[in-house]
Amino acid sequence: MPFDKFVDMETLSEERRKSVADSLRPITLKELVVTLKQHEEEFVGDPWRDEFVRLMQEQPHASFYLAIPQKDIVVYYCRDADFGVWVVPGSGSGPLDEAGKRVMKEAIEGSLSGHKLGGKR
Repeated sequence: MPFDKFVDMETLSEERRKSVADSLRPITLKELVVTLKQHEEEFVGDPWRDEFVRLMQEQPHASFYLAIPQKDIVVYYCRDADFGVWVVPGSGSGPLDEAGKRVMKEAIEGSLSGHKLGGKR
């Protein structure tokens, strides 16, 4: 049956939160530039990509992070501007909503304090 594998939103959110905490890492401006060049043709004219590029240019010393909340989804986040985008390579992208930004902030704070979400390192 199609609903045998149904996962409720709370479970899915918790799995994504854990994946973000486990995969979170700082990303350099140079890495971001390389990534943008690799996928440049996929997202031509994408307003979220353009906003992220503007942030990179205006705040080159800002803290940028990468996380993978689930297979085939990558999140890029600028802590200083509290702005992020999710990307499904080859498919699309969009801005992080408030819940997504909150998860990124919690994961960053946890990594800086030496704690992961849901426990200690």
